[in-house]
Amino acid sequence: MRKLKAQELIKREKIMKRNLARLFLILTSGGLILTGCGAGKSATPTDVAKALYEAKMKKDAAAMKKMFSKNALGKAEEVAVRNRTTVDKLLTESNKPPESMPECFNEKIEGEKATLECKDSPRPLPFVKENGEWKFDGH
Repeated sequence: MRKLKAQELIKREKIMKRNLARLFLILTSGGLILTGCGAGKSATPTDVAKALYEAKMKKDAAAMKKMFSKNALGKAEEVAVRNRTTVDKLLTESNKPPESMPECFNEKIEGEKATLECKDSPRPLPFVKENGEWKFDGH
């Protein structure tokens, strides 16, 4: 039973790492130059992706964490603990962002969940609505 639970945790960690890496790869590779997009209550998933990119550029972990769902933040914390680092370092020190991000398109909102396709991403980015705000869900 414990072995199965450990295997499930390792599987979840790999998925979270892959999704974080995918998000940062997407948000840190060529495409659309951003100029001052902030996320808020009326923000769309596309707006959140752009705001995450800007926060990544500024190495603003606090802003990035505000745009993560509770679930995604919890998984990021698990990954940080396993890698003996902090969530802030995990978010700010992985993948140096260039000056632009790829084009994102085909935003699909279905109730409290959404996906956003971005150029060079094998799968759509997941988002979830929490307390009236779209958050990157990363699972």
